[in-house]
Parts: sequence; C-alpha cells; structure tokens
Amino acid sequence: MNTLTYNLDSANTLTTGQAAVVGATLGTFLTVGLIIGVLLIIAGWRIFEKAGEKGWKILIPIYNTFILFRICGIEKWFWAMLGATIFASILMGADMPTATTVTSDGIWTYSAADLTGHTAYIIGTAISCVVGLATTITVAIRLAKAFGKGVGYTLGIIFLPNIFTLILGFGKAKYSAKNLEK
Repeated sequence: MNTLTYNLDSANTLTTGQAAVVGATLGTFLTVGLIIGVLLIIAGWRIFEKAGEKGWKILIPIYNTFILFRICGIEKWFWAMLGATIFASILMGADMPTATTVTSDGIWTYSAADLTGHTAYIIGTAISCVVGLATTITVAIRLAKAFGKGVGYTLGIIFLPNIFTLILGFGKAKYSAKNLEK
C-alpha cells in the first residue's frame, strides 16, 4: 500500500504573494456568487409578479416555496411535502448513527458512520430523497406549463435551474393559470 506523508512544518505559513492570490480568489468567488444571488432574487421577484403575486414574497423563506407551489397550482402538494419532510426528519433524528473517528498511519483521520441497524434513519433518508425528487420534477413541469413552455424548458428547470430561472424572470414569457388546466 502506498503511504502519502505530509510534513506539516513546511506548510504552516503562506508567502505574501500566496496570501494575495488566495484572497483575490476568495474575493472573486464571493463577488460573483453575490451578483448571481442578487440576479436570482430579482428574477424570482419578476416571476412572482408575472404570476400576480407580490414580488417581495420571494424574500421570505418557506413562504416563498408555498407561493411557488400556489403559482404552479399545487398548494396541497406543499403541505404533503412539508409533512413528509418533517416525518422523515423525525425518523432520522430518532435513529441517528454516531460517527467514529478513525486514524490511519497516525496522519490521516476521517469520520465514518455505521448504518447497520439504523433502519429508521435509512427510511427517513429515502423518504427525503423521494419527496425532494418528486417535488423538483412536479414543480418544474407545472412552472414550465404555467408559462406556456414545453418539455425542453421543464428539463432546463430541472437540470439548470439558475439559468432557466433567469430566463423565465427576465424573458418575455407570460404566466397563465389556464395553461395548468390543459
């Protein structure tokens, strides 16, 4: 077995140039992330307004999800999803496996959890995954349909949600609840 060793004494400081590069990189990522976040909030605001809701509702966590479900015409799904998620969380919390720290070669440490005998935790995790996937697909289908879009747009919302949220918010698509009845 190959053993990788690392001398910690030689890696405890950065030169001024290295620190500048790290700072500039982190600053750039933070700035780009902030810009993207603000654009997504504005796009969500516009989507809500196109659907006849007040745009500020996008700023309130959980409530914004309820409003999105209302826009999609599936308010009851929101309550079912919320109930299933809470139930799954209770299952997972009641049967939480403990992590053990393992050290190999006196250098590398990692944490591992043994899931043997933690059936409730596994079931809770499965419920969370299924509910999350079903919700994502359902909302994508209904949102695309509400704005008169087809299968390609639905797939875009599922796989590239940020891009398609921006397109939907800043584009010319118009909301119509009648599209959901078709």
